[in-house]
Amino acid sequence: MSKVAHSPRTDASSNGKSTFLHFDDPEGDDEHVTEEAGTHPMTMTSTPINANVVDSDYVFGVEDEVPDETVFVNLSGEDLTVEQPPDSAAVEVTLCSLCEANTADLKDSTEIEATPSLSASPHSVWDTDFHKIHMAAISSDKFDSLLKMCPNFRDCKSHMAAFVLVRVSETSCNYYQVVALGTGRSCCTSWLCFNGTMMHDCHAMVIARRALLRFLYKQLLLFFDADPQSKEACIFEGNAGEPQLRLKAEISLHLYTNQCPEGAAKDFYMRGSAYSTRYPVKLQYHAKSLLMPATHLRPSHWASKVCCISATDKLCLWTFVGVQGALLSHFIQPLYITSMVLGGQKLYASRLSDITNECLGDGWEDILPPFYKKYHTRFLCCEEVQPVKVSPQHNVLSLNWCLGDRDIEVVDGSKGFLDHSSPSMSGPDFSSRLCKKALHSYFCKAAQLGGHDYFLDLPSYHHIKVEASVYQTVKELVFLRNHYGPWNSKKLVDFFSA
Repeated sequence: MSKVAHSPRTDASSNGKSTFLHFDDPEGDDEHVTEEAGTHPMTMTSTPINANVVDSDYVFGVEDEVPDETVFVNLSGEDLTVEQPPDSAAVEVTLCSLCEANTADLKDSTEIEATPSLSASPHSVWDTDFHKIHMAAISSDKFDSLLKMCPNFRDCKSHMAAFVLVRVSETSCNYYQVVALGTGRSCCTSWLCFNGTMMHDCHAMVIARRALLRFLYKQLLLFFDADPQSKEACIFEGNAGEPQLRLKAEISLHLYTNQCPEGAAKDFYMRGSAYSTRYPVKLQYHAKSLLMPATHLRPSHWASKVCCISATDKLCLWTFVGVQGALLSHFIQPLYITSMVLGGQKLYASRLSDITNECLGDGWEDILPPFYKKYHTRFLCCEEVQPVKVSPQHNVLSLNWCLGDRDIEVVDGSKGFLDHSSPSMSGPDFSSRLCKKALHSYFCKAAQLGGHDYFLDLPSYHHIKVEASVYQTVKELVFLRNHYGPWNSKKLVDFFSA
C-alpha cells in the first residue's frame, strides 16, 4: 500500500508584496505564497499550474507545494546573512570564522569582491573568496533550515551537495539561491528493478543533480504557462530559430559539496614527483558494495544487479553533455556547471580538476554538435562550514529537496526506496519523487503543456531517451574517442511506460 504522510510544520504566511518575488520565510517554507503577496494564479489552456502540477498523473500525491516564480534572493553585499534565517547571527559567525584573518573588514571586503568593476572579467567573481565562502555558507544554512523539524537526520550533512543559481548583473554578483540539495554516501546493491521506481545511486552529488532535474521541470511549467509574467519569471528563455530553450544569460549554475565525489580523483588517481605522467584512468563502478574499475565487472553481474558509475565519471561527462540529462535535452540546451566548490577538500580539489577538465583531452571544437562543448568548470576549495562527524546510523540514508518542496524526502540507499521515517511520502509503494518513473511523469507533463504531443505517443522511457539522438551521440563519443570505456546504460531497466 502507498503511504502518504504530511509534514507537521505549520504554514507561515508570506510577507512579500511584490508579484513573483519570492523569498524564503523564517520557517523555511519556500513554497508558501498567499494572494496577499500579489501572486496571480497561473493558468494554461488545458491544465492549471497548481499545488500538485508537478506530481500529478502517475506519481505523486499531495506534496503541498507551488511552483517557484522567482528563485533569487538579493544579498546586495550589505548583509552576510543568508535568506534571513532565524539563526542569522550564527551564520554571520560561521562566515567570519572562514575569514578569520580579515574578520574586522569582512563586510567591506565582501562588498568589493561581490561588486567587480566593469573593466574586470565578468567571470572573475567566481575566483573570489566571497564566492567560495558564500557558496559554502548558503548551502550549509539551507540544510540546517530544512532539518529544523527533522533533527534526527542532521548527521546526514556529513555528505552533502547543493546546486546554486547565481545571477550576475553588470556591476555585481549578489543574487544567490540554493535550488536543489542532496545527501548520501551509498548505492543500492539489490537485484535490478524494471518498473523505474528504484533509486540506484544515492551519493550526495548524484541525488542533488536529480533534485535539480525536478526543479528544472518546475521551471519548464512556468515557461509553458499562458501568463506572460510566469514566463518572464522562468530561468529559461527562447532562442531565436532554435527549438530548445536556454538558460538566461545572466544566470549561471554552481555546485557545492563537502566531500570529494567518489571515483578516480579520490581512489585511483596518482600524480606526483615520482611519476612523470599521470596514470590513465578508466570508468569506475559501484558494485558489490565496492568501487571497482569497469574491467573488473563481470557482464553477468551488470545484467542482474545494480551497478552505478562513479560520481567522478558522471561529473566528467557533465562537462560535455551538461547536467540536464537526455529527457530534458528535448526542451533545453546543455546546462553546464560554472564552478564547483569543495568544502574542506583541499587535498582533492586539484586532482578533481585534472580528472574532469584534462583527462579527455582537447580538440573537441570541430567534433561536437552545436551548443555542446567541452566546458571548463572551475574547481575551488574553501573551509567546510560546521563539519559534522559521520554517524553509522545514517550511512545508508539519503535526503533530497528542491526549491518549492515543502519537506525533505528520505531514501534508504541500500534498498532504493523511501525510508519509513521520511517526512515526505508522496509516491506509491515507497517510491522516491526522484526515481525514473517520477522523472518520466514530469517529462510527460511538460511535453503536454508545451504542445509536444509526439513524446506522449512513445511507448517507454527508453524510447524518449533514444529520441534525444544528439545528446546520446555526444555521450557515446566522449568516452569512446579517448578509450575511457563504454557507458553501459541500463537499457532493460528503462523499458517501462507511464
